[in-house]
Amino acid sequence: GINAEYGGKLGWEYRQVLAGNQDPWCLESSHYPRATHNRPHIVYTMESYRIIGCVDCMDDLHYINYILVKSGEMGRCRVCGICFVCLPHPEPELIKVDHH
Repeated sequence: GINAEYGGKLGWEYRQVLAGNQDPWCLESSHYPRATHNRPHIVYTMESYRIIGCVDCMDDLHYINYILVKSGEMGRCRVCGICFVCLPHPEPELIKVDHH
Protein backbone atom coordinates (compact mmCIF):
# COMPACT_ATOMS: atom_id res chain seq x y z
CA GLY A 1 0.00 0.00 0.00
CA ILE A 2 0.87 3.65 -0.09
CA ASN A 3 2.68 5.03 2.94
CA ALA A 4 0.14 7.43 4.53
CA GLU A 5 2.83 8.97 6.75
CA TYR A 6 4.33 10.71 3.71
CA GLY A 7 1.05 11.71 2.09
CA GLY A 8 1.18 9.12 -0.67
CA LYS A 9 4.48 10.39 -2.09
CA LEU A 10 6.24 7.92 -4.37
CA GLY A 11 9.51 7.62 -6.27
CA TRP A 12 11.68 10.74 -6.54
CA GLU A 13 9.32 12.83 -4.42
CA TYR A 14 9.38 10.19 -1.63
CA ARG A 15 13.18 10.07 -1.65
CA GLN A 16 13.31 13.89 -1.46
CA VAL A 17 11.11 13.87 1.66
CA LEU A 18 13.28 11.16 3.24
CA ALA A 19 16.34 13.36 2.52
CA GLY A 20 14.75 16.21 4.46
CA ASN A 21 13.22 18.25 1.65
CA GLN A 22 9.55 18.66 2.62
CA ASP A 23 8.78 20.76 -0.50
CA PRO A 24 10.58 19.07 -3.42
CA TRP A 25 8.49 20.85 -6.06
CA CYS A 26 8.97 24.31 -4.44
CA LEU A 27 5.22 24.80 -4.25
CA GLU A 28 5.00 26.21 -0.73
CA SER A 29 5.09 29.98 -0.35
CA SER A 30 4.91 32.47 2.46
CA HIS A 31 1.63 34.34 2.63
CA TYR A 32 0.74 37.66 4.17
CA PRO A 33 -2.84 38.85 4.80
CA ARG A 34 -2.88 41.09 1.70
CA ALA A 35 0.13 41.19 -0.58
CA THR A 36 1.30 44.68 -1.55
CA HIS A 37 4.54 46.11 -2.92
CA ASN A 38 5.82 46.37 0.65
CA ARG A 39 4.76 42.84 1.65
CA PRO A 40 4.47 40.60 -1.43
CA HIS A 41 3.81 36.88 -1.53
CA ILE A 42 7.24 35.19 -1.60
CA VAL A 43 7.60 32.34 -4.10
CA TYR A 44 10.84 30.35 -4.42
CA THR A 45 12.27 28.92 -7.61
CA MET A 46 15.16 26.75 -8.74
CA GLU A 47 15.01 28.25 -12.23
CA SER A 48 15.34 31.81 -13.56
CA TYR A 49 11.56 32.32 -13.48
CA ARG A 50 8.33 30.98 -11.97
CA ILE A 51 4.80 30.81 -13.34
CA ILE A 52 2.40 31.80 -10.57
CA GLY A 53 -1.36 31.29 -10.55
CA CYS A 54 -3.25 34.03 -8.69
CA VAL A 55 -6.35 32.68 -7.00
CA ASP A 56 -6.89 35.68 -4.69
CA CYS A 57 -8.90 37.51 -7.35
CA MET A 58 -12.54 38.46 -6.95
CA ASP A 59 -14.87 35.71 -5.76
CA ASP A 60 -17.04 35.77 -8.87
CA LEU A 61 -14.16 34.90 -11.22
CA HIS A 62 -13.92 31.23 -12.20
CA TYR A 63 -10.45 31.18 -13.68
CA ILE A 64 -6.85 31.53 -12.55
CA ASN A 65 -4.70 34.46 -13.64
CA TYR A 66 -1.20 33.25 -14.49
CA ILE A 67 1.80 35.53 -14.07
CA LEU A 68 5.37 34.94 -15.27
CA VAL A 69 7.77 36.35 -12.68
CA LYS A 70 11.54 36.34 -13.20
CA SER A 71 13.81 35.46 -10.28
CA GLY A 72 14.62 38.54 -8.21
CA GLU A 73 11.76 40.56 -9.68
CA MET A 74 8.26 41.43 -8.56
CA GLY A 75 5.10 40.64 -10.48
CA ARG A 76 1.57 41.90 -9.99
CA CYS A 77 -1.81 40.39 -10.83
CA ARG A 78 -3.57 42.57 -13.42
CA VAL A 79 -7.00 41.79 -11.94
CA CYS A 80 -6.65 42.10 -8.14
CA GLY A 81 -3.27 43.83 -7.77
CA ILE A 82 -1.68 41.26 -5.46
CA CYS A 83 2.12 41.31 -5.68
CA PHE A 84 4.48 38.34 -5.88
CA VAL A 85 8.25 38.28 -5.64
CA CYS A 86 10.25 35.36 -7.00
CA LEU A 87 13.42 34.51 -5.09
CA PRO A 88 16.08 31.83 -5.54
CA HIS A 89 15.39 28.76 -3.40
CA PRO A 90 17.14 29.26 -0.01
CA GLU A 91 18.32 25.65 0.23
CA PRO A 92 19.17 24.39 -3.27
CA GLU A 93 21.34 21.61 -1.85
CA LEU A 94 18.16 19.92 -0.59
CA ILE A 95 17.12 19.25 -4.19
CA LYS A 96 19.01 16.04 -4.71
CA VAL A 97 19.93 14.67 -8.09
CA ASP A 98 18.16 11.34 -8.39
CA HIS A 99 19.86 8.75 -10.60
CA HIS A 100 17.02 6.20 -10.38
